[in-house]
Amino acid sequence: MSARGAATLACQELVELVSDLVDGYLSLENRALIEEHLLVCPPCAVHIEQMRTTIDVIGRLRGRQEAPEIPAPLRDAFRRRQGA
Repeated sequence: MSARGAATLACQELVELVSDLVDGYLSLENRALIEEHLLVCPPCAVHIEQMRTTIDVIGRLRGRQEAPEIPAPLRDAFRRRQGA
């Protein structure tokens, strides 16, 4: 992205840079341009917040243990019941 004023930063450009923004890979100059754009573009601000929330939730889910295996007798009884 070229260094331009926030007023000329297109929403599409911001969307294409979301991953770099939330991961902290943008230059300070480009990050400042995006932050300025977010001040005047509520839909983009919502989009960024949704992405940050999604990343946070996924990160918390990765730390959870998987559900325990259902014992075979219980699983079989459930299947028999479903077939009835």
